[in-house]
Amino acid sequence: MIEQFHFLRPGWLLAVIPLAWLVWHGLHRNHRSRSWQSVVDSQLLPHLLKAGVSIQRNSLSVLVSICGLVTIIALAGPVWERLPQAIFNQQSALVIALDLSRSMDVGDVKPSRLTRARHKVADLLSMRKEGQTALISYASEAFIVTPLTEDSATIAALLPSLATEIMPAQGSRADKAVSQAFELFKNGGITQGDILLVSDGFGQLEIDNIKQLLKQNSQFRLSILAVGTEDGGPIPLVNGGFLKDENGAIVIPRLQSQAMRQLADTGGGNYQRLVASDADIQVLFDTLQTSAFENDASISDLSADLWREQGPWLVLLVMPLIALLFRRGWILTLFIFLLPLPPDAGALEWNELWSNKNQRGSQAFEQGDHSSAAELFENPEWKASSLYRAQDYEQALEYWENSDSDDADYNRGNALAKLGELEEAIAAYDRVLQRNPNHDDAAYNKKQLEAFVKQQQQQQQQQQQQESEQDQQNQSDQQQSEQNQNSQSQQSSEDESDNSETDQANTKESQEAQQESSQLEQQDLDQQMSEQAAEQWLRKIPDDPGGLLRRKFLYQYRQRSDISKSQQPW
Repeated sequence: MIEQFHFLRPGWLLAVIPLAWLVWHGLHRNHRSRSWQSVVDSQLLPHLLKAGVSIQRNSLSVLVSICGLVTIIALAGPVWERLPQAIFNQQSALVIALDLSRSMDVGDVKPSRLTRARHKVADLLSMRKEGQTALISYASEAFIVTPLTEDSATIAALLPSLATEIMPAQGSRADKAVSQAFELFKNGGITQGDILLVSDGFGQLEIDNIKQLLKQNSQFRLSILAVGTEDGGPIPLVNGGFLKDENGAIVIPRLQSQAMRQLADTGGGNYQRLVASDADIQVLFDTLQTSAFENDASISDLSADLWREQGPWLVLLVMPLIALLFRRGWILTLFIFLLPLPPDAGALEWNELWSNKNQRGSQAFEQGDHSSAAELFENPEWKASSLYRAQDYEQALEYWENSDSDDADYNRGNALAKLGELEEAIAAYDRVLQRNPNHDDAAYNKKQLEAFVKQQQQQQQQQQQQESEQDQQNQSDQQQSEQNQNSQSQQSSEDESDNSETDQANTKESQEAQQESSQLEQQDLDQQMSEQAAEQWLRKIPDDPGGLLRRKFLYQYRQRSDISKSQQPW
């Protein structure tokens, strides 16, 4: 016990220094009182000095010394007994496999199967507070969106970018997603974990392969979140219409609940069908939690550094002594030394002690506070992206000017397009495509802007043509008016000629005013139509259409040699 004695907060022992000064100051005052004995007769001294003052002051000094010393020791945290505390190594790991085949675009579950599935995954991530999580997307091939990580916020931020269009090839091969999940477990040294398949159905080939994989990896569990209805619905196409099979019939993918439930039972997991409430996610979450605390937790050989603090017991000893200080106002003396110092106006905030500017900027960016994120980020490209999201396109361009990467030029083109500098935006997209002809997003945006510029030019030509025709019509009307006026002037008398000329002038001025007003109204209308058209075209330029994931999946797809076609290409 003695060898384990130590203080948890030894810094408090430095408070002995001001305590010693306080006691010395009190004793020094007593010494000055006793100095009168050397200059005053002993018979007169009792009449000059109050009796017992020296004794009271000495008692006070001793009392303050005892209270202060015991309090300082209590605050320093004396300990000598370790508390028993087992440490568990959490090995909980979850791999979520999200189906991105075309059948997930079916609208039998509003607004679509994929949209509802993404929301459910986001809800599950928000409930999951500990353990590692990974996300896989699959169609005819499986691709890792994020590896095993404890940062669920990163996975949630990527969910909106997951769409069926980003997959390089269509089909449905959930067995490849399960195989990919086992590879993640193996590479991460995970011996037990869960796989959650979020899908609308499996083919027989997928089911057979998944069962074989589960036999080889029996320490892992497979759960399924089924999305869709038994009635199903048609698969909408981007250009309109619905997907058809080889025979020309409309494809109607239907949910096969029985087969999916049996597969989940084989995997030792849980089967849940997507519902409007949170009941499905709650059941799956409870299953994962059971796995995390019962099966996946192992007791380590380490012990926790947790001690039984004895300081509070010392405070109980000080309390009766402190009560004596209330007599004759002595407690006010201690308040002079115990009053807290005024707070520093320039003190750091609590979170600034544990995170750097980039980390705080990332948190602000995820929370949608892009202006604050731009001020916190030190990386120029991150700062520029935050300014772009904050609609400060001009300042974002200043930070992108110093970068010559494909992403910087692409983002620069987006910012220029938002500012209405269409020719410069097209030039920025051209630079991207010269270095990377496979940059689909730059090609798409360039095509949209070129079409819009062409439409603007056509509108300008039509407007110029209309103005030219209007001018010709005005000249013709003016000539006709002059001829009529000449004819009238010849037939009228000399007395009426003056009045006729005045009427002609008034008529001419009225016609010119009407023409000018009509031209101004037409120009305002054309300008409003042009602005509305520009806004509509700019809305077609996506800020983040999942281009990075699309290019990543396409690159990995081209590198694979074991590509096999799916039995159902949807």
